[in-house]
Amino acid sequence: MAKTREIRKRITSVRNIHKITRTMERVAQSKAMKLTGRFDDARSFRAHIGRLLPEALGVSPGAQEGAERLLRHPLAAARGPVKRVLLFVITSSRGLCGGYNARVIQFTVARMAALKAEGKEPLLAVMGRKGLAYFRYHEIPVAIAMPEIEENMPFAHVDEIAQGVFDRYLAGEFEAVEVISTRYRTKVAQDVAAWPFLPFTVAAAAAGAPHKGPTLGPDLNPLYIVEPDRDRVIGLIVPLLLKVELFRTILEAMLSEQAQRSIAMRSASDNADSMTKRLTRTYNRVRQAQITNEMIEIISGSEGGRT
Repeated sequence: MAKTREIRKRITSVRNIHKITRTMERVAQSKAMKLTGRFDDARSFRAHIGRLLPEALGVSPGAQEGAERLLRHPLAAARGPVKRVLLFVITSSRGLCGGYNARVIQFTVARMAALKAEGKEPLLAVMGRKGLAYFRYHEIPVAIAMPEIEENMPFAHVDEIAQGVFDRYLAGEFEAVEVISTRYRTKVAQDVAAWPFLPFTVAAAAAGAPHKGPTLGPDLNPLYIVEPDRDRVIGLIVPLLLKVELFRTILEAMLSEQAQRSIAMRSASDNADSMTKRLTRTYNRVRQAQITNEMIEIISGSEGGRT
């Protein structure tokens, strides 16, 4: 009897866990839907900002004149030999999302090793409590710690983070910045990748901008009038472009996190269903065996009384 009671308790426990994982799956799906809208808006805004750069330059960013004008900006100017590289790593603040954080951390560790092999010193700027916990546990120094990352993070917060990175970059604490994050492909496919953030490059300027050069009218003159002058306008567009790109990347990473959490919780729910069925079958067999034994004992006792 004790064994059937134990199995019943375990079935109840598994069913309760199933309710939790199913709820977490639906919550993750709901958050993913909201993040999809914010990510699409940020990506669209990034594309529109990218269109303004050729207009401000007056030529294509890839043209010699445009590249020279762009390189006059402090965030785009070359800073000599690269000795220190800041890795801006985006992880999550919550677990139960499959291998999301593990892949980002493994990629970061491999990138740090590659930089050291090149004779460069890697520095870390880590966003998310999971990444911070890992590097602190392994006693790896973190130059910039950003523990909080949430779905409702406003652009103003990312603006402050990016500006802090800009200030330390311009102060000469490091010569380059790379962002390591998860790229969202589909709901079931996300890739960890690294991309250069600073210095701002011509390739980054052309990314997301559908126009290779300024918009021209019928007389082949630019349709935009740039005031007060091109350098000042470029000085405003470049930092904004970088901040929007970082904001878009953070939203993409959070979208990937929720997608991974949804898959992990669905797998856990399916496993709970299978376990409940197996336990129920086991319970039925054990209970049936107990009933059979009790009947045999009753029948045996009855026959013994007759003799």
